Amino acid sequence: MSDTERIEMIDGRVLANDEFVYPRKYFLQIIKEEIYRSNRKNQCFLWFEIPYKNFTDDRFRLHIPFGQKKKKNSKILEMWKISIQTILLEENVSIIGQGKDCLWSLYVNKDLSFLEGLKELVEERIREAGLSEYLRHLSFNTYFYSGKSQSFVQEEDKFIKKWNSEAHFFDIKRFSIEDVNERIFHGLYRRFLKRTIDIVGCLFCIVIFSLTMFLCAILVKLALLKWASEQKKLGNSVKSYSIIFKQVRIGRDGKPFKCYKFRTMYPGADKEKEKLKKLQDAENSGINRGPTFKMNDDPRILKYGGAFLRRHSLDELPQFFNVLKGDMSLVGPRPPTPDEVREYDAWHYIRLSVKPGLTCFWQTSGRNDIDFYDWMRLDNKYIRNRSTLVDLNLKLKTLEVMLSGKGAS
Repeated sequence: MSDTERIEMIDGRVLANDEFVYPRKYFLQIIKEEIYRSNRKNQCFLWFEIPYKNFTDDRFRLHIPFGQKKKKNSKILEMWKISIQTILLEENVSIIGQGKDCLWSLYVNKDLSFLEGLKELVEERIREAGLSEYLRHLSFNTYFYSGKSQSFVQEEDKFIKKWNSEAHFFDIKRFSIEDVNERIFHGLYRRFLKRTIDIVGCLFCIVIFSLTMFLCAILVKLALLKWASEQKKLGNSVKSYSIIFKQVRIGRDGKPFKCYKFRTMYPGADKEKEKLKKLQDAENSGINRGPTFKMNDDPRILKYGGAFLRRHSLDELPQFFNVLKGDMSLVGPRPPTPDEVREYDAWHYIRLSVKPGLTCFWQTSGRNDIDFYDWMRLDNKYIRNRSTLVDLNLKLKTLEVMLSGKGAS
């Protein structure tokens, strides 16, 4: 016997004759556009998933999951009927879409407080019908997207954690553009293909650039020895430092990871970052760097070879191993530092919805000659238009940029 029971919604407003139901592909495209709009407007939205079987004329049949023993309990079916009619109230729902065995409803510019109010309304109507004892059989997936600033996101996370721990029938899940893509088969396929290309491409590049990386390692070691010798002459104590610099960066969905680079600055250079930030605007020809720190002629760079490695992006060759680990991709937005992310505007978070990469539009369009906000727009452009062919084109352009050293600092 089936684990589900079908009921037909016939009372109240469920689906008006003149109301358009978007097919799966177009509804998910609307969701992606809504993500961009919400980030621009600092707004939120909710997306409900309601299980169903199929459409019948202007109504639809629903898959209602509950336990085997309760399967034919008419009171449970009535409770589901009331809850769905409440969720799809005309004054609340904005757009309806058809997924696989489910109905989707989009609530534009609605935050978590709206969900609280909707939960109370559902409970009130079920209570009025004398069906409160069956609430434990009710369960809906609720997807929440916040276009708010980082401070709001942290408060929302606390709310979501507390909400889900209290076993409400609206289970809240955050999502990103990448999650939306993967609800379409080609989105999941594209991610699998991209990962396969990353692994094969990395192994190939590690072999091809193995001699180059070996020479870079020798150059960095010699530069560090010369720097240490100078420090000893000045009477400063010097420890032994690795030629590989590990820095915490922010990856997909805001997850931190250790990013590898050849060391091009003297040890302890990070401590001087805040002091040098004050000079940044004066030294950068009026280019707005936003929360990032990119300084021409940075005094912290190792004298012997550091500038050369940075100019030709050779210091980033160890990041092939980040790609192999799965922290990064060959192509994607460059990974930001935690202090940069803390100062992001809401729309900047779009770039964190995909894996960071070794190269993207920013690297091939001028790098440090580009205004910060134009950089963010280029990353959003990549996320909108990314494909295997776009990635291949960017990889070829990156080789040209590496040779020329254009836009590096």
